[in-house]
Amino acid sequence: MKNKFVIIGAGSTHTPGILAVLAQRAEELKLGELCLHDIDEGRVYHMGEFNRIYMEEHCPQIKTSWTTNLREALEGANYVFVQIRPGRNEQRSLDEHTCYKHGLIGQETCGLGGFSFALRTIPAILDIVKTALEVCPDAWILNYSNPEAMVSEAVYRTYPEAKMLCICDMPISQEETIAEYLKIPHNELTFKYFGLNHFGWYTNIYNKEGKDLLPEIRKDVLEGKLTEFCESGDGGKTDDYWTKTFNNVIKGFRAYPDYLPLCYLQYYYFHDEMLEQFDHNFTRADYVLSTREITVYDECKRVIEAGSAKDSYLVSGVHGNYIVDIASSIINDKRERYIINVMNNGAIGNFNHDAVVEVPCYVGAHGIEPVSVGYIPQFHKSLMEAQKGYEKLAVEACLEGSKEKAMQAILLNKTVPSYRVGKALFDDLLEINKPYWNKKFYE
Repeated sequence: MKNKFVIIGAGSTHTPGILAVLAQRAEELKLGELCLHDIDEGRVYHMGEFNRIYMEEHCPQIKTSWTTNLREALEGANYVFVQIRPGRNEQRSLDEHTCYKHGLIGQETCGLGGFSFALRTIPAILDIVKTALEVCPDAWILNYSNPEAMVSEAVYRTYPEAKMLCICDMPISQEETIAEYLKIPHNELTFKYFGLNHFGWYTNIYNKEGKDLLPEIRKDVLEGKLTEFCESGDGGKTDDYWTKTFNNVIKGFRAYPDYLPLCYLQYYYFHDEMLEQFDHNFTRADYVLSTREITVYDECKRVIEAGSAKDSYLVSGVHGNYIVDIASSIINDKRERYIINVMNNGAIGNFNHDAVVEVPCYVGAHGIEPVSVGYIPQFHKSLMEAQKGYEKLAVEACLEGSKEKAMQAILLNKTVPSYRVGKALFDDLLEINKPYWNKKFYE
């Protein structure tokens, strides 16, 4: 039997990388049909036509289509990739500038930029999952949409019956950077990890002989031998922002050397310094809007006009490989190991069992089996408890349209210093998000 894959949010500039990997691995994936969906007709037209031309030249046996009709896209689907961004990068830019106005980080998943993004994304994701359960209830849904921590909390609680995995390519990207530093192929290393999405730590890094290499990295950092990571640049991570971000991992490890932090902990460990590091007048979203958003669509238009994608530079990267790797592990029952957001259920022994956590899992045709992490230290547990409280209350605020719970969530976020600052920013975010947030906020 051939599989139908659907990409929802196909207007994303990351879509070509996924398309390239799907084409390269079509036989392994038993790929017979690929449908692209987006609510923006212009974007899905250009990406859909790029896909049609690309597949005709590389995998002509695959049936391709594109649509703005969600039910039409999901009809007969076996695997659904979701990567939506309500409000697109234009709204992300508003979040960032509004947060900076109040002296806070506006990053799209961390701090109140992530809060604002979550309240836009969660309702849209829940609608997609609800529709999928009606149209293709047996389909696997692999979600790439941010902010994953709060999206996964909302989905797993609202639709526990959905065959959905919430995943993030940041851990694998950082792991590959570490593997490059160690000069060992990534697939020869086993990474032990625990945390929440964009809020986790590596506890061990084992080679094939079972030796833990993390103590060597720690020693290099503390002795000043390792001062910067020369990250691979894969997955679009080629600019100065990502160089600084990966190097802040070393800074964070030096500050708290028990475990190696995921790079996004920079916003919580070093909030004031991160504020100083960034240009408040030209934010990360502004950079994306002025670069990738233009170049990717210019290339799609060029390919459509030329009628050929043979010389196109839009190729695969970590972003495309990771989600396809997980789909392949399900399809072929490989039972490979990936870091995934799952209900804790005891994976972290001394953490809330009904909270979503991010831990290694074995993935196969039957689903996932989380790896038992055991008990975690008080420092990391306490940071996670405050962050998880913020995430849960943010989800409840989103679903209920509750200003009270929104303010409770905001005060729990480590980037917010006081009620006064949080309330002033919340009021501004309410104003700029009227088209997207729960209408009850405005009653």
